[in-house]
Amino acid sequence: MGARRAVCCAAAAIVVALPAARGQITRLRGRVFDSVAALPLAGAHVELVNADDRSRILFSTTSDSLGRFVLDSVARGHYIAGFIHPMLDSLGLAIAQRLLTVAADGEVRLDLAVPSPERIEGALCGRAADKETDGAVIGYVVNSHTLAPSESTTVIAGWAEIVLGKNGVGHIVLSRTGMTDANGWFVVCGVPTASSVILRAVSGADTSGAIELDIPKSRIARRNLYVDHLLALDSTRVAHVPDSVATQSGHHTVLNGWVRTEDGVPIPGARVRLFNSDVVAVTNDEGAFELAGIPGGTQTLMTRAIGFVPDDRAVDLTDQHVPVVVGMLTIRRFLDTVHVRASRPTLMSAVGFDDRRRLGSGKFFTASEIERMHPHELTDVLRRAPGVTLTTDNSHNVRIRMRGEQESCTPAIFLDGKQLINWELGDINGLVQPEDVGGMEVYTPAMTPAEFRTRQGCGTVMIWTRTPDRLATPRR
Repeated sequence: MGARRAVCCAAAAIVVALPAARGQITRLRGRVFDSVAALPLAGAHVELVNADDRSRILFSTTSDSLGRFVLDSVARGHYIAGFIHPMLDSLGLAIAQRLLTVAADGEVRLDLAVPSPERIEGALCGRAADKETDGAVIGYVVNSHTLAPSESTTVIAGWAEIVLGKNGVGHIVLSRTGMTDANGWFVVCGVPTASSVILRAVSGADTSGAIELDIPKSRIARRNLYVDHLLALDSTRVAHVPDSVATQSGHHTVLNGWVRTEDGVPIPGARVRLFNSDVVAVTNDEGAFELAGIPGGTQTLMTRAIGFVPDDRAVDLTDQHVPVVVGMLTIRRFLDTVHVRASRPTLMSAVGFDDRRRLGSGKFFTASEIERMHPHELTDVLRRAPGVTLTTDNSHNVRIRMRGEQESCTPAIFLDGKQLINWELGDINGLVQPEDVGGMEVYTPAMTPAEFRTRQGCGTVMIWTRTPDRLATPRR
């Protein structure tokens, strides 16, 4: 609970008091804002407490759907202004509050807000908020049958990172853990932002399924997990609704639902199951399905149908038996979208870029990926390549080094298929602008294609422009 107390201290609301025209009464008007979700906070219970006698709640109201609230007939004096909302509990925060002095008649502006994600993450995880790549997952773990908090439960967040080394492209699996308190609340720190992790809760034989959770750039992700007693399933069963399914002994859960197109049309014949479960249901003509004898708690529901994009989503299976509606996208719409976005790089196909990319032996940057990075210069793209290090000296010369098995070295650089001899990266920044690049390839020595291998034996960086004919052959 020490971490939560630290967050309470950092959970000060933002108060702005702006006196307006003088009148006979003072009216407080303002908004409550959720800085984590970057949205107005509806349903917040706003209170004014006498600063000299905190047991007296003098004024209270609730924010509307746009986070707005009004407090009328407020006398001059000193108050403690704050608000209560279930979202604060999910973040491990106490009541967001601070002192407020009303010293003018008329209308006074009072805005309240949840602290910024950086402050919350820093207070929760006990480290400086300047680590932009570190995020946190916050939530509660609850028993799926009793809905009671699950104390001393381990929450695990795992993810994979790609490693570009001398022996080729590989990956490593990383994980972070957190432990629930007496109220079932948990925080898992040190997860990557703008990425996704696999989240799971384990407490002895009580466990949730593994679900995928996106961690936003704003650092804080919220997700409650439900755990159920582990249920072992030995055989495969296929159920066609409304056919009955044999009942398992012991704890089991039933999930009902429908599978629809994005326009609401039923999809018959779709196969539905939970990840890591052998129980399969097939939808009937109305798109309905029933999964019986399955483990409860938070699980990943997998839906497959010919002609539709596979759908994987997290579901919470409790004794409340809430049905689920799965909406699926057609393959035609999905492929049309890909075709439009991929119709441009015909030049990349001509130089073999697309063929080498399909082999997956190096790190590739397409023109669309480079555009999304918004780089100021070409070397900004290379900074994102695993195993590549860029340094700048006092003369603003950029030096590239690639990690090897024993020591770092300088890779060969090719521009439109021609090797640049004795060229510096700073020269390339002046020669090629990021918007002129059609694609980039980065290889370790062992994975460099034979036609681009050099005597240096230290990997290769290949740059392809959109219109190579307009660039003269570089000379020095």
